[in-house]
Formats: sequence, structure tokens, C-alpha cells
Amino acid sequence: MSITAQSRQPRRSPLLQDSGRTCREPATTVQRVQLRTELTRQRAILLANTHLSLLTDEEPEMHPDPIDQASTEFGQELAIQVRVRAFDKLRHIEQALRLMQTNDYGRCRQCHREIPFGRLSVKPDALFCVPCLTLIEQGAARN
Repeated sequence: MSITAQSRQPRRSPLLQDSGRTCREPATTVQRVQLRTELTRQRAILLANTHLSLLTDEEPEMHPDPIDQASTEFGQELAIQVRVRAFDKLRHIEQALRLMQTNDYGRCRQCHREIPFGRLSVKPDALFCVPCLTLIEQGAARN
């Protein structure tokens, strides 16, 4: 098989490779351990990156040219948005790890059914199953 043919094949998540289960079934104990490990790994990466980004803060640079100033301000706003998203993701990961301690992890916050392992392997900090999330997003789109 050529290199280009190999690159066209979809890559499977390492969490799904050993599952042998359909995406509709809840996670087993071993799979939950894998999910905890993945959440912990993501948390460590986010904490390290966030710590580094907080250390690189500099005073805002002032430019005499309005276009240069606008460009600098845009870059600063973009950096702030990236940090906010990182903190939001970190908050979701921390919440998922707390839910694992109370055995509420993997249950939809709306319908209280088990979230399928396939969904959790893609988004380990998921709080809603796909049908409930779809309804929530449709409701938000109407408002």
C-alpha cells in the first residue's frame, strides 16, 4: 500500500481501537479508566500551556500608526479568547473528573441516560448525549 493510500484511511481514536463495542453502549470499567487517563492528560497539557501563556504577558504596545495599533489590539484580543477557551475546557475537564469520583460520570445531565462510550471517547468531558445536545442547541438557535 502506498503512503498516500495509507494517509486516506480514517484514523481511529486509541480509545475506540480496543473497544469492540458499538458507539451506543455505555463505557465499561476499563474504558472509564482510559477516559480518566485521557482527561488527566488533557488537564496536564492545558495547565502547562496556560501557565506558559500567563508567563508571556507583556505590556500592550502602542503604535503611532492606527493600522499597526489595530493589528496589535486584534492579536491581544485573540490571545485573550484563546485563554478563555482554554480555561473553559479546563473547567469542563475538572467537572468530568469530579463526576467520576461520584460515579455520575457518563450520564447525560438532561435525560440521565448513559452517554455512549463512542461519544465519551471523542469528548471525554461531555455532559450531554447527542440527542439532548441537539435539542439544547436547537433551542439556543431559536433564541
